[in-house]
Amino acid sequence: MQRLNPYAKTKAALEAKAAETRKAARKAAVKAKLSKAGRKDKAARNKAFAKIDSEIEAAFVAADKIVQDEIKAGKFDASSDSDDE
Repeated sequence: MQRLNPYAKTKAALEAKAAETRKAARKAAVKAKLSKAGRKDKAARNKAFAKIDSEIEAAFVAADKIVQDEIKAGKFDASSDSDDE
């Protein structure tokens, strides 16, 4: 292969070095993720996402209540949707 591509040996060596670097970086990332600090960060993210989820759910409940109040007041007729036609 050296005759066809003079860069082949250099490329293979660089690729092997890059693979080792990626392996070491991945190992460090997994170690950090499983450490006490990583678990603490994950717990904080989960708590934040749970808060967002509950806020979204509350917003949908409030919007549904507004629609139901308008239906009761006669301002909105649920049976005459333009999309159903």
